[in-house]
Amino acid sequence: MNHLTNLQKAIGAQHLDALLLHDRQSKRYVGALPGSGVYVAVTPTQAVQIHDGRYRAEAADTQGFTNIEVPQGSYLPQLIDFLTSQQSRRIGLVSSGFSIKEFQTLAAQNWTLSLADDLIMEQRMRKDEAEIAAVAAACAMTDKIFTQLLPHIRPGISEQTLNAWLHFYTLQAGATGMAFDPIIASGPRGAFPHGRPSERILQENELITIDFGIVLADYQSDMTRTLSIGKPPAELAAVHAAVLDAQQTAIAALKPGMQGREVDAIARGVLTAAGYGDCFTHGLGHGLGLGGDQPILNPRSQTVLAPGMIVTIEPGAYLPGIGGVRIEDDVVITETGARVLNQTSRQMNQLEVLEHEPV
Repeated sequence: MNHLTNLQKAIGAQHLDALLLHDRQSKRYVGALPGSGVYVAVTPTQAVQIHDGRYRAEAADTQGFTNIEVPQGSYLPQLIDFLTSQQSRRIGLVSSGFSIKEFQTLAAQNWTLSLADDLIMEQRMRKDEAEIAAVAAACAMTDKIFTQLLPHIRPGISEQTLNAWLHFYTLQAGATGMAFDPIIASGPRGAFPHGRPSERILQENELITIDFGIVLADYQSDMTRTLSIGKPPAELAAVHAAVLDAQQTAIAALKPGMQGREVDAIARGVLTAAGYGDCFTHGLGHGLGLGGDQPILNPRSQTVLAPGMIVTIEPGAYLPGIGGVRIEDDVVITETGARVLNQTSRQMNQLEVLEHEPV
């Protein structure tokens, strides 16, 4: 069974007459076109793409959908006409992708409209074998890109220059692009968990954190490594050891049946015991796939882990004015435990200080 068929069964089980989609990730998941000029309605027995003329040729190649072409900008009236013709009364809507004005227009119709984000997210959380293979391929390419980037990490270049090389190697490798804006934070900026690349010049004997992911065949990767340019500061070397211990302890404990908050507590406990509990200022991880995936691993998460889920495990510790460390891997939950998809070393490699940047 494909994703669309599974979703149609779930729609019927929820006693909905139709589910409306407009966000790129949901449309990709069911095999629809992801473009902004494509609106999708899925019922228990059929699926419709309402699109403008820009998508005519692509829509003809889409499997499993009835295509309705409309003038650009007139999607909602046709969507309403379709639902009315089907005598739909109970409509679910995945909120991301719809504007407030569109929601108000749909809510004003003579039907019961409810948010159904959880319905499709529950479908997307557990990956099938093809999806797991796609994420694994993205992770393998990420490992390769990171290896190519290493010789460029040296004193005298800026974080922005390193970011340019990262984009270059990503596209050269055949990826569609970056999964998100990379995080490159060196020296004291390592204390910024989401420190975007700046014009800061890399210095000798300091740490640098690089967090990036790519998109390959629609699926994403997400990896973070913290490295030392020359000899690491002793204080931050101790932080790195504690963060790595927290990450590896959490990964070793991963198994089906655990709640997200339980996994978070394991990593957080290791860092607390090492004296860095207050420096871990975010959740342990998140789901991975097409983008915006569940589950979330944080102190509040009650989501029960199950085979097929892919999560990031990314503890960190951040010392304002000094620096920080984060180590992140992508991990698939198996029937008995977990399997790490990234192969890049997690050790704090002490990079050789080169006099000249490679060409």
